[in-house]
Amino acid sequence: MNHNNPLYDSDDWPLRNPQREGSISTATQDSGSSIISLTQYAPPLSPPLSSPSSIRKYSLYSVPEETERIELAAAVTVSLVRKDRLFKIRYTYIDVCKENDGSLRFLELGGGGQQSGFIHTFTPPRVPLPHLEHPKLSGDTSFRISFLEEQAVQTTQTAFSTQLSYTFEEWGDCVQFQELLLASKLVFIGGVAEAKSKGRGEECISQNLRVFRDRHNKHFILFFANSQRREKKRYISIPVNCIEHVDPGKKVGRPVSLQFLPNFDTITQMKMLQIRFLDENDRKRFCDLLKELNG
Repeated sequence: MNHNNPLYDSDDWPLRNPQREGSISTATQDSGSSIISLTQYAPPLSPPLSSPSSIRKYSLYSVPEETERIELAAAVTVSLVRKDRLFKIRYTYIDVCKENDGSLRFLELGGGGQQSGFIHTFTPPRVPLPHLEHPKLSGDTSFRISFLEEQAVQTTQTAFSTQLSYTFEEWGDCVQFQELLLASKLVFIGGVAEAKSKGRGEECISQNLRVFRDRHNKHFILFFANSQRREKKRYISIPVNCIEHVDPGKKVGRPVSLQFLPNFDTITQMKMLQIRFLDENDRKRFCDLLKELNG
C-alpha cells in the first residue's frame, strides 16, 4: 500500500458522490476445499491487469441467512485507498454474515462512533487468505492483516475494489479474524527467519509459519513463499500427515528439518524443508506439536 497518499481520518469517510465501480480481483481460496488446493494457489503481489468483473452489492440493512457478531477487545483500524486517498477507520465489532451452506457472504464492521457501516464482500465459496505482514514475536503490540490482491468493499451505496488491511491491537482479535476467514482453528504460529527446501532452494525469509486445524480435524502448515525465484510468490500449504520424519535439531539455533512423503507436486519437488525459527521457544513448540499430531 502506498503510504505517500494523503491521509484522511473517519471524519472524511465515506466520500460523497457514491457510484458503483468495477474491477475486482480475488486473492482467494476455498476454505472448505481440500488442503492440497491451497498449494496450487499462486497470487501475485499486486493486482493483476485482468478484465473487470462485477462487484456483488449488498444492502447495509439486509438480513443475511446467518449472522454472528464478534465484539472486539479493542477497536480494529481498517486502512483502504479510495480515489487516491488513504483512509483509516476504526470499528469495534465485526458481523460475520454467512450463506445457508456456511460459506462467508460478507463481513460488516460497525461501532466506534462511525455513522455508516463498512462491508467486506466475498464470492462464495472463495475467501481471501489473511496475510500477517510481520513475523510474530513476543512483545508485539499491533498485528496487521492484509491481502495479496485488492478486495471488494462497500459503504453506503458505493461498491469498489481496493487495497485493504486490518490492524488489530489485541492478538486474540487477530486470531479470531484469521480463523473466521479460513474456517479453521489456529493452533500454532511462529516467526521464521528462513525456510529452505532440498529440491527448490530458498522458500521464504522473515515470514510467519502457521498451523491450522480445519473443520474436518485435519492439520496443515501454511506459510508465504516469498523467495526470489522466477515463479510467482504464493502461499504454500502442507498437510501435517504428509510429513514422514521430523528432525528437531540437536543444538539451539539449528533448523527443524521436515522430510515429506511424495504426496503431490509441491512437496515432491521440495523433498525436505528446513525451518529456522526466530525464537527458540517457537522451535520447541512446533516440534512438540508435530510429535503430538503424528504420534
